[in-house]
Amino acid sequence: MKVQQLVLCSVLAGIAFLLMATVQIPILPQAPFLRYDPSDAAGLLAGVLYGPSAGVAVVAVKSILYFILRAKGPFGPLADFIAASTAVYVTAWMFRRGGGPFVARLVTAAVFGAVARVLIMIPANYVILYLQFGFSFERSSALLPVISAFNAVKAVLNAALALVVAEPFTRHALPDLTTARGARRPPC
Repeated sequence: MKVQQLVLCSVLAGIAFLLMATVQIPILPQAPFLRYDPSDAAGLLAGVLYGPSAGVAVVAVKSILYFILRAKGPFGPLADFIAASTAVYVTAWMFRRGGGPFVARLVTAAVFGAVARVLIMIPANYVILYLQFGFSFERSSALLPVISAFNAVKAVLNAALALVVAEPFTRHALPDLTTARGARRPPC
């Protein structure tokens, strides 16, 4: 990894931690304990710019910092890491392999990332809810529709935020990402 990439990923991880620590918005009245934070957008930006591994590294650093400095236990940061790293990895991987205009490619990749986030968190929530609260399979199943909706909404909101930030940034800073794969850029 180049020094510039390492520095930007470190800055994005710090921003992600600050966003996770300070912005906590309940978005579903049925589950006010599930709070939206825009921190995953920083991981998505790193993933779009430098690949899936960079995005997951940003999410990992954010989750570790949150666990050490703010969390009351390991299960919240663990659940966030599993959900966010899945969405970031899948989105970045799909984005890097896709073709076509930047916005269409990122939106398509984000849909896959959101679906992957929801699907991975179904079995993960059974385990986490059992370990953290001792919930039975039936009780966890009753919460699953709300938790799945939360994961979908959070993934979509963070992807939209990442798109708003990434598109103008990459258009000027990294123009190769905004052109279709294999397409020639017009001369400036």
